[in-house]
Amino acid sequence: MSKGKTIPLSNGRRLVDDVIRIARSQPIASFHRDMDLSSLDALRKQIKPRLSWNAILMKAYSMVSREVPELRQFYRKFPWPHLYQVEDSVAQLTIGRQDAQETRLYFARFCNPDQMTLHQIQEKIDFFQTAPVSEIKQFRHQDRFAALPRPLRRFLWWMLMEAWPTQRSTYMGTFGMTISCFNQTFAASLLSPNTTSLGVDPTPRNGISRVLLTFDHRVLDGKPAIDIISKLYSSLVGPIRTEMETLAGDKSNAEQKNGSIAA
Repeated sequence: MSKGKTIPLSNGRRLVDDVIRIARSQPIASFHRDMDLSSLDALRKQIKPRLSWNAILMKAYSMVSREVPELRQFYRKFPWPHLYQVEDSVAQLTIGRQDAQETRLYFARFCNPDQMTLHQIQEKIDFFQTAPVSEIKQFRHQDRFAALPRPLRRFLWWMLMEAWPTQRSTYMGTFGMTISCFNQTFAASLLSPNTTSLGVDPTPRNGISRVLLTFDHRVLDGKPAIDIISKLYSSLVGPIRTEMETLAGDKSNAEQKNGSIAA
């Protein structure tokens, strides 16, 4: 019989372990919907630099969060069961980064992305995905936190989730976002400590994108969650498409101008 060996958890595995432990304490439910985003997909191909679906859906969902107060609420047990609502919409995007040992997960936060342009959101995503981890303050803090002893981490998590409501959204976001499918393999639900988490389809087929919404059933019920998905679609094909049409038009006008100068 071959011998095994003990492998200590890396900082990345410890952080994921913490997040999953908190997520499993929440009663979650999930819905998904296939959305026809072919018009947005066509506009994406005309816009340079290219916008990711993460940027597009983040802004659209933040717009919905501004309209629906439940998306800026979270459940607290201490000192008695109640809901707490914040003013800002804060997206927490899961980002995979390669280090010397493994591909590990970091969590990048975006405050009020509904008030940013799509290009500004994309620039921040690119920064989180490509800048050295040592240059990203949020990621450095996550590494230092994950290196703390487990009992201290658990105490600080409890303080953040229960005793410091104003800091909870600052450090955890009001909603989560992550990739929920790869090679046409789809997740059925997401594990997240946020009230809602949005699963993003990075490669729509013929413009059809499957959006997955997982939510804390203590804050939201099924019908409001379905309405939120409908509002998300309306935001995508409404103000988001309008902004993308403007961006595509600006590129077309610039190309025409450059062509005239060259002539």
